[in-house]
Amino acid sequence: MKFDFPNEIEKIDIDVDIPQPVITIEEKHEILLKRFNKINIWIFSVLMASASAFMLFGKRPTVSETENRTLAKFPEFSKEGLLDGSYTDGISEFFNDTVPLRKNFKDMAASLKSYSGLELDGIKVYTINNNPAGSSGNKKPDQSKPAPAETTTPVTSVSGAATEATQITTTVTTPAPIPEDDIGDAGELSNNIMIYKNRGIPIYYGSLANGVEYASIVNEYKAQLGESVNVYSMVCPTAMSFYWPASSDVSHGDEAENLENIKNHLSGVVDVNTIEALRAHRSEPIYSRTDHHWQARGAYYAASVFAEKAGVPYADLSEYEEVSVPGYVGTLYGYSGAAVLNDNPEDFVFYRPRNSYTTRYYTTSFEYQYEGALLVEAYGSALYCTFMGGDEKIVHVETDAPGDRTLFIIKDSYGNALVPFLTGSFKNIYVVDMRYFDLNIISFMKEHNATDLLFAMNTFSATGSNFYNLQNLLYQ
Repeated sequence: MKFDFPNEIEKIDIDVDIPQPVITIEEKHEILLKRFNKINIWIFSVLMASASAFMLFGKRPTVSETENRTLAKFPEFSKEGLLDGSYTDGISEFFNDTVPLRKNFKDMAASLKSYSGLELDGIKVYTINNNPAGSSGNKKPDQSKPAPAETTTPVTSVSGAATEATQITTTVTTPAPIPEDDIGDAGELSNNIMIYKNRGIPIYYGSLANGVEYASIVNEYKAQLGESVNVYSMVCPTAMSFYWPASSDVSHGDEAENLENIKNHLSGVVDVNTIEALRAHRSEPIYSRTDHHWQARGAYYAASVFAEKAGVPYADLSEYEEVSVPGYVGTLYGYSGAAVLNDNPEDFVFYRPRNSYTTRYYTTSFEYQYEGALLVEAYGSALYCTFMGGDEKIVHVETDAPGDRTLFIIKDSYGNALVPFLTGSFKNIYVVDMRYFDLNIISFMKEHNATDLLFAMNTFSATGSNFYNLQNLLYQ
């Protein structure tokens, strides 16, 4: 017999309350921390990937305006370079030197640096010792330390390539009486540039021995040119001789002493010492605050001393057209990294001659290039290139000056600013940079009937190692 029983189990509504695990506060914190770590890793990965892509594919600058120089180029491959490591070193230098938005990053770093240090009675202290590394307030300058050689755009350093001086003898300057408002203001060093009253000042160490060598080479020019050519030596002082903080205990050389030393070793060469003429006008803008060059006004006063020595006419400054370009920040900001220079730009002022003249430009082997302006259009930190556009050329200026004297100027970039002020003094002016000339200089001057020769360079060149270029020109 078959019986059908109802499935009563299916009709039972079973409601079971399953207990949930209890999470402690510590476990909740751990879970949140893991989530935050994952988010941080994700954000960091995205940022790193973006930064890497930016560094790899961002537009790389080719020129640094603040440092006034051409940046590193990607090296050409060679098997020798790969084996000796220079190829990979070149790649590393290229990527380090040409970071996209390079100037923005440098400006940011300079601004951040300006907030560092301790402020004590209005003086900002970055280090306890305010001297260059390895020196003390009672020591003379470290004579093994290179003195920068002078250059202009495109430039490679504050004063060009560093120079190694040998057998150097210098003295520390004797501090002048300190004005009351300067007491305690010793300035500050930034990358071995003195920053004082919104001015950058490259530190001069100098070399008496190198000054003697410079004088002997200049004497050799006189001996080879003979009595028919007047030879003059103008070694130009830098801003350090006029604006160095009297309270500073940073060791440095004495430009006045080195200029006197050179004068004492010249033979048959007329010394053109401009330091006193410039000191009489130190309250005027004769040197740039943000650049290692002098301003045109300083060159004007120096050129007046030379014109008097040479016995040539010389126009008053009022006879020139004054041109002022505001907002100038020169090379010293790029090399010091001092934000105060960038934050306090100056006017770049030059003077255009009103007399008639023609300016022709040639290659360094005297191949004609073009006829152009003596004062050219320049921009940014390269404004000093207003004077003939820079250094790497030979320039001939033919003027309406009275007489028939032909002046040769052998110079570094300090000499560039002198040229406009001599267009009323000499019928012909040939300008040769001692670093960029491929011919024998004596033959070249005789071929073009030189009557006068002026050596015009700053103290860094004459008492550094730049002067050896003068010797090379004699024998190439």
